[in-house]
Amino acid sequence: MEKLNFIKVHVEGHVFNLTLARSDKRNAFSPTMVSEIAYALNLANSNPDVRLVQIEAEGPVFCAGMDLKAFEDPTLDIGNSAIPKVEKSLAEIFACLDKPSICVVRGDVIAGGFLIALSCTYLFALPHVRFSLPEVKIGLFPFQVLALLTEYMPERKAMDLCISGRSFSAAEALEKEILYGMLDAEETVLIELKRTILENAPLAISRGFVALRKLKERDYDDKYNFLLETLADLRKTNDFKEGMDAMRNKRKANWQNS
Repeated sequence: MEKLNFIKVHVEGHVFNLTLARSDKRNAFSPTMVSEIAYALNLANSNPDVRLVQIEAEGPVFCAGMDLKAFEDPTLDIGNSAIPKVEKSLAEIFACLDKPSICVVRGDVIAGGFLIALSCTYLFALPHVRFSLPEVKIGLFPFQVLALLTEYMPERKAMDLCISGRSFSAAEALEKEILYGMLDAEETVLIELKRTILENAPLAISRGFVALRKLKERDYDDKYNFLLETLADLRKTNDFKEGMDAMRNKRKANWQNS
C-alpha cells in the first residue's frame, strides 16, 4: 500500500478501517485527501477478503467539510505523488463502493463532512455530537449534501436544514432518521451490527449494492427483468451452493466470496 498523508487504513477480521487523520485542520478534506480516500476505498472494493468498511476520524471534530483555501489555491494543497489524482466528489466516490459501510462519528459533523457520513450504509454517533450545515452563512449552499439528505427525508425538511444553517444534536439526527443508531459507552449496537454483516454472504451483499446502483439507470419496464437475471446469476455462485448446503445441514456457512 502506498503512503497516505491524511488518512490511516488497516484491515482487521474482514473489516477495512479508514480513519480521517487531519485533525490539525479539523479533518477538512483537501483535493489530495479526497484522492487518498478514493484510493483507499478502491483497495477495499477490490479486496475479496474485505466484507465491511468502517469510517472514523481522529480528533474532536469528525470532519469540518471542504478545505476551501486548498481548493481555491492548489499551491496550498500538499500533494501525494504516490497515488492518482481523482476529480470526483466524495459522494461519487462512496457511491462506487460495493460493500456495506459504517460511519462512526465521535466528533461534530460540519458542512461537507455530511458527504462522508451520509454516504455510508450505516451512521452512528455519540450523544454529544452536533451536526451543522453553515454554508449559507458565508454565501454558499450545500448542494451535494442536499442530494444526500433527500434520500433520508422529504425535500422541504432537507431544504430547511440547508437554509437555516443551524446546528442540531445527535438526538435530533436520530429523530430525523439520519442516524441509524446512537452509541453508548459499550457500543453494543455497533458490535452486533458488524457481527451480523460479517456472518452473511459477502458476494450476495456486494451484488445487492451493484444492483441498487444499476436500478437507478434502468427504465421502469426493464427493472424486473434485470433483477431476475441478476438473481439467476447469483444462484450459480459457490456461495449460494454453500448457503443452501449449510441450511440443509444446520451448520454455519463458510463463505468464499465466489
